[in-house]
Amino acid sequence: MNAVIILPTYNERPNIGVILEKLHSVVKQIPGHRFTFLVVDDTSPDDTASVVRGLQKKYTDISIITGKKEGLGKALLRGLTYAIERLKADILIQIDADLSHDPSVLPRFLEALDTGADFVVGSRYIPGGSIPDNWGLHRKIYSVVGNAIVRFGLGFSSVHDWTGGYRALRKTFFDSAKDELREYSGYVFQIAFLHKAIKHGAKIVEVPIHFTDRRFGHSKIAPSEYIRNVIVYIVKERLKSSFGKFLVVGTVGFILNTLVLEIFVLLGFHPTIGSAVGAECAIISNFFLNNHWTFQHRRIGKNQVVSKFIQFNGTSLGALFIQSGIVAAGTFTMGVAAYRQFYIFGIVLGLLWNYFMYSRVIWKE
Repeated sequence: MNAVIILPTYNERPNIGVILEKLHSVVKQIPGHRFTFLVVDDTSPDDTASVVRGLQKKYTDISIITGKKEGLGKALLRGLTYAIERLKADILIQIDADLSHDPSVLPRFLEALDTGADFVVGSRYIPGGSIPDNWGLHRKIYSVVGNAIVRFGLGFSSVHDWTGGYRALRKTFFDSAKDELREYSGYVFQIAFLHKAIKHGAKIVEVPIHFTDRRFGHSKIAPSEYIRNVIVYIVKERLKSSFGKFLVVGTVGFILNTLVLEIFVLLGFHPTIGSAVGAECAIISNFFLNNHWTFQHRRIGKNQVVSKFIQFNGTSLGALFIQSGIVAAGTFTMGVAAYRQFYIFGIVLGLLWNYFMYSRVIWKE
């Protein structure tokens, strides 16, 4: 099969020759595939391209395309498209050009593809993988926590490394996601690409890698911008799902519930009563908002609204009992002044109960 190794570059003059020489040595050990090397250079001011053109005199399997600097995502999109349309790639491989990825691991990526994987991810966060020992504690925390936010935020915790750039995949999974990826210009492209592939049914396999710091040059990532873009991506994607919409509806219900609770407390009622009345107001709000938005693809018809609303109230009683019971038990043991913390705890447990019951009973497939 024809495999194209894509190396995005911007000011990688000291590194590009070294990585290309190492890759040429490694691919000789991989049978059954023909390899081409594609450098995607963002018109580097240090003239990275001239080093590549010099190597083209030695190797006929090196290609280079250049373009303006628009971010890693745009460079990868350009390179992946060129690899398929012009170089006729069957397999697409991404690797950083700064020597932070070990080329000697590449045979394991191809072995995984040859034995059934669709998308292979070089992972720093599984047994056998690692991040640099010389990173400061803050950088290690930033790396590990950042990946955890993506894993659990998107709901695919079985994949451990979402942000790395060492990958190999079958071209069909880029073809299926290409149009959706055009809006991502920066490093969040890596997250979006893997996420789209999973949603299109790709079988993901992770290969452990030891990530090392670049030897020359400086990292191009801007932490604050990257974190913001990652959070925005996760929120947008979750809002597209029924659970994301459910959370929005639940937030509206939570605000309504809380207002009623606080009003009842101000009027002199016990928090348990205010919590119960507020919960019922939230139940009414949740029913109509969920029916017309969250589960609109399974919307309840007019002739079933009354019976389903009664059933909805019945299933929601579980959340009401959970919430009110926790408030009652908490205020009994810790005093009335502690009602808010037990109210919040009850809300969270009730939320999980409600989503399970709504999706499996009220708006079941």
